[in-house]
Amino acid sequence: MSIQKSQIALSLISHTNIGKTTLARTLLRKDIGLVADRAHVTLENQQYTVLETDAGESLQLWDTPGFPNCQKILSRLQGAKNPIVRILTEVWDRFRDRPSWCAQQAVLNVQQEADVVLYLVNATEEPSMAGYLASELQLLEWIGKPVVVLLNQTGPPRDRDAWQHLEQPWKDYFARYGFVRGVHSLDAFSRCWVQEGILFETIESLLPSQDRPLMNRLFSACQNANLSVFHMAMEQWARLVVRAARSRVMTRGDGSPIDEQQQQAVD
Repeated sequence: MSIQKSQIALSLISHTNIGKTTLARTLLRKDIGLVADRAHVTLENQQYTVLETDAGESLQLWDTPGFPNCQKILSRLQGAKNPIVRILTEVWDRFRDRPSWCAQQAVLNVQQEADVVLYLVNATEEPSMAGYLASELQLLEWIGKPVVVLLNQTGPPRDRDAWQHLEQPWKDYFARYGFVRGVHSLDAFSRCWVQEGILFETIESLLPSQDRPLMNRLFSACQNANLSVFHMAMEQWARLVVRAARSRVMTRGDGSPIDEQQQQAVD
């Protein structure tokens, strides 16, 4: 008899200093973690609840340490029968070799916790110029979890043609990696509910069939929460409009030109 899952887990990973924690903050709608313009700010795997149903089912997001230059790690794994097992059993000193420690923590989290991996990249770079991609993707391929690539730092909202122009080079680059199952724009500052919805639908499609109803219920909880925020915002906006429509300001009646009095009243 199978045990019914009550959680879906996502691991948010990237090269160091790409913006994972900033994106996690916008998805969670709260300030979490430490954000700074330097490498290896996040040193431990951090777990957060993104969505929750009334029944206590939840979507969990893991914010992980950023990958360093993975070439050093890969050189240690050459010839290993099971590279990931070696990564997880290798003992690295977090104080003498912090980049390697960070990579170990990220890999450990993805291997043990993630149902789906969210791999964040910097959209302002050209894929062919991001030299770290190949080694990081090799690690992800060894892990064997489905990966969704998220394009961060996309700038202000764009029209459809501009989005396609931005995304296409990345889609072409990742097409050679069968474990990459989607490429989506999700900027930490300009992301919207529609983009989040598309991401959650993609995640649902990548889960085993028995876990998809759970993700569907979580997605419904997300939509209901968004609609609640929308209705509250519209209520506040309507109150402001009504207050403005009902406002009255008496003109001064001091003999000054009526046009001037009216403009002052409007102001």
